Amino acid sequence: MDICALLNTGASVDRAANVARVALSQNIPAVECPVYLETLTRALGEEPPPFCTDAYSNMYRDASANGQWMAISLMTNAEREGDGAKRLWSLAACADDEEVQQLIKRHAVDESNHAKAYLALLDLAFPGAVEPTFRAELNQLSPSFSIGQQLFIVEGSPYARKPSIDDFVQMNIAEIRTTIHHMMQRPALATHCPEPNRLRMTKILDALLRDELRHVAYTAVLIEAKAKGPDSAHFPALFTRRVRDFNRITTEEFGKAIFD
Repeated sequence: MDICALLNTGASVDRAANVARVALSQNIPAVECPVYLETLTRALGEEPPPFCTDAYSNMYRDASANGQWMAISLMTNAEREGDGAKRLWSLAACADDEEVQQLIKRHAVDESNHAKAYLALLDLAFPGAVEPTFRAELNQLSPSFSIGQQLFIVEGSPYARKPSIDDFVQMNIAEIRTTIHHMMQRPALATHCPEPNRLRMTKILDALLRDELRHVAYTAVLIEAKAKGPDSAHFPALFTRRVRDFNRITTEEFGKAIFD
């Protein structure tokens, strides 16, 4: 069974936890994070994510049928990935653990590349739709980080601090949500993309999905380690609070009315 089939297995209420389980199983080597999974599942039960509902999927499908909306969504995704790369770069620069630093740095480089990938999807799905001068400006959304580049704190970044379990939890939930969005995005893009461009589009989407699942897995491993330390007493409440925060962000972005 391929990854997409695995991710689509199970009821809608299990989508977020299923992403985490698939990510851990796809990791090389496969890893088990029982404390993380138990806490995630409990938090999702207490604060059910709107982005896992059929109503949300239906809303996304209807909105994405509009080509202009879909094109703007791709540009927004590119902007968010670029901003996320800068936040992660500053966190990595302040990490005092070499392994953690390299993991976050790799994540920052991935998100920097993802900004470019979303723009490539824009070009493939809507060739010629964006005015050339503006399209050239969009390339600046990616900070173009590389693994060989020296880390530094991005000027003015509020993330110039040592990464904490709270950061890892937020990163993990964000990547789970991004993976669920990705699964809705794939068929939506297929309806717009010209046939000659679909193979290239699929290759980019597959690479994005692999990265997203790897990000879920590595943050889960870091969370598992931290959750067994001095932060263990506060860990369950923290996870639930952060799921609640992401739920609020989701409803604010897409309109509360549909979830009432």
